[in-house]
Amino acid sequence: MYEISNRIENDNLIFVENAKHLINVDLSKKSLCIIKTDFSDTNIIRKICRENPELEVWLASEDISRKNILTANSCGVKNVISYPVDARLVQDFFKDKNKSVTFDDFSPVFLKGMKVMIVDDNQMNIDLLVETLSPLGLELYTYIKPIEASKIVNLERFDLFLLDIMMPEMSGFDLAKVIKTTTINANAQIMFISALSDPENKILGYNLGSCAYIEKPFNVNVVRSQIYNTLKTKRLQDALLDKKETFLAMVTHDLKSPVNAEICALELLLNNRKSSLDEFQNEIIGDILGAAKYMKNLVENILQKYRTDRGKQILHKTRFSLEMLTVQCVEELQYLLEDKHLEIDTKSSLKNVETYFDCLEIKRVIHNLLINAIEYSNKNSQITINLYEENKEACFSITNSGTMINLENPNLIFEKCESFAQKQKSIGTGLGLYISKRIIDAHGGRIFAKSENSQTTFTFTLPQYVR
Repeated sequence: MYEISNRIENDNLIFVENAKHLINVDLSKKSLCIIKTDFSDTNIIRKICRENPELEVWLASEDISRKNILTANSCGVKNVISYPVDARLVQDFFKDKNKSVTFDDFSPVFLKGMKVMIVDDNQMNIDLLVETLSPLGLELYTYIKPIEASKIVNLERFDLFLLDIMMPEMSGFDLAKVIKTTTINANAQIMFISALSDPENKILGYNLGSCAYIEKPFNVNVVRSQIYNTLKTKRLQDALLDKKETFLAMVTHDLKSPVNAEICALELLLNNRKSSLDEFQNEIIGDILGAAKYMKNLVENILQKYRTDRGKQILHKTRFSLEMLTVQCVEELQYLLEDKHLEIDTKSSLKNVETYFDCLEIKRVIHNLLINAIEYSNKNSQITINLYEENKEACFSITNSGTMINLENPNLIFEKCESFAQKQKSIGTGLGLYISKRIIDAHGGRIFAKSENSQTTFTFTLPQYVR
């Protein structure tokens, strides 16, 4: 210790070989206090930290274990270093102190409204993090019990989770896994704050999607800056994504009117002039009409994705016949069927049965499944639609012969923008099935795929149907 004192001359620094030497010492003008310890004097150290909240206290020890680090952290100590002390650590501290970040360097307004969840079974750690983040203008939610926190992550959206690792009942790693499986917080940022400093836990934390791994005890200014810049980057990314999605929604919305006008004009031409047109002309107009309806469905899918991703999907359920709605959808896509010389075989045991659903949204699902079946069916083949009741649910299934789903898990096809169009050198975005799943989920139903023997079947169910 005395060697360090001789090498570093600074009135703001104090070294002691024993915490007892600090009893009745005025520390108000000191910035850094280093105490050599064997951790038998923690009561004195805790008192020093409590009475001098602005003082940076470091412990120097020959025994740095996880248990001792946790003990130091509970006392309010900011750092635990090896003894003998490396003078460069002290020099670096005062270099950083001279150019330390102040609260004025942060813009609380920029992060206003962003929500952060802190989960730690030690109230002192939570209090320290709250004090650290208070200047940033964040909405802070704290939980001592990770089980309680795991219930909230399914109900509220957060921008950042600060998780301790070693907690009773549920570890921070397990809680992170729960967070990543939720719909509303799967893309939220996660930081682990822990006294565990081994590489294995750090690697596991990053593999679970953590953007940072902060070791306890931590430097308040460093952690504040780290969290501020992480959230600042997230807010900028969200703003850019929102602008892109808004632009896309505006363009597709403006496309709706001319596409609908084109469809109406072509249908009017076919209905009124079909007899005066030769077979070739009728075929051309039919092809154009089919392409226009395909474009209309694509535009509506993009708009629906925009609403779904922002949680703006509102269902307007009424009693309606699923069988009747299916017939309407088949009739509307008749020209696409004729173009590939496909036949539809519809089997139904839902005669005179009304189901409770949103007609417009379920029609969108049937349209998407029909177009998908037409796109990947072999020419001159048959598409089979089966409507039936099972386990108090109304079920719709559609089977086509042709290109199979070549996935280990066929239900991955419902993920956003997952499509086999590129492999088949055809046009497709993969949005139709993604949106269909969101619609069926919103109805409380299920949708799944099965592919075998050169046949692919998509099935969805709707609960709570009534006779």
